[in-house]
Amino acid sequence: MRTLSPSAEKICAIAVEQFAASGYDAASLNDIAVAAGLRKPSLYAHFSSKDDLFEAVFERAVAAERLYVEQCFAQAPAGVPGACYSHSLGERYQGSAHLRFLLRSAFFPPAPLRPMISAGFEGYLARLGALFNQALDGRSIDSARRDLYVDAYLGIVDSLSVELIYAGNEAYTRRLQALWWMFEQALADPQNP
Repeated sequence: MRTLSPSAEKICAIAVEQFAASGYDAASLNDIAVAAGLRKPSLYAHFSSKDDLFEAVFERAVAAERLYVEQCFAQAPAGVPGACYSHSLGERYQGSAHLRFLLRSAFFPPAPLRPMISAGFEGYLARLGALFNQALDGRSIDSARRDLYVDAYLGIVDSLSVELIYAGNEAYTRRLQALWWMFEQALADPQNP
């Protein structure tokens, strides 16, 4: 992640809210500049274009959410692995512009930035999967079954993200309860296909 000046960091903090709420196309550089106490031409002293600003914001969003995931798994109580993250996803989505921006960008990427977004989001998911896999340590699960559980866990997170974006917190809660009940049953008996 590139190092930015304090003014550029402030612009990114404002821009993440704009991009999360409005998306790439509808976010206004003028509105971002005004909210940062700048004129639009001054914004270009920090970022060469809207794409450049979007990329800087995306880098920060991925970093913030990876840090959150790391903390979640590090502080997870004993029990079903991954529950801390999946069960806090709805609350995190409401409170974190970084997560709202990250998910909106992954689901609705601006065409010219799609490769950068895909790479960043896939890296985020890969780390989430790796942490879940590590959380399975100490269980007698063969490697093929572990891979299956990791894919299932990432599928649950993906499904929950879709509910948050399209349907809201109530639908997310219902989906979480249903999927997590089935997942807990499978983890309780890893030898049963």
